[in-house]
Amino acid sequence: MNETKTQALLFSLEDASRLLGGISPWTLRKHIAFANVKVTRIGRRVFFAAEEVDRIRRDGLPSLTKGRAEEIEAAT
Repeated sequence: MNETKTQALLFSLEDASRLLGGISPWTLRKHIAFANVKVTRIGRRVFFAAEEVDRIRRDGLPSLTKGRAEEIEAAT
């Protein structure tokens, strides 16, 4: 069996931010907190699968202000 096809390629938070055109790691952390992106956690470290990085490149990230506005409305 070919091992390269069974192993998932993972990128650290910093590597993913660079691959996505220099998005701030803190912006990615906010998207992780809002569950806008899928991540793999190993211990306390956060990794992005290559497929997720490709999806973000293709589709982009949703607005953080929209999610925050809905959160504020739900609290009132």
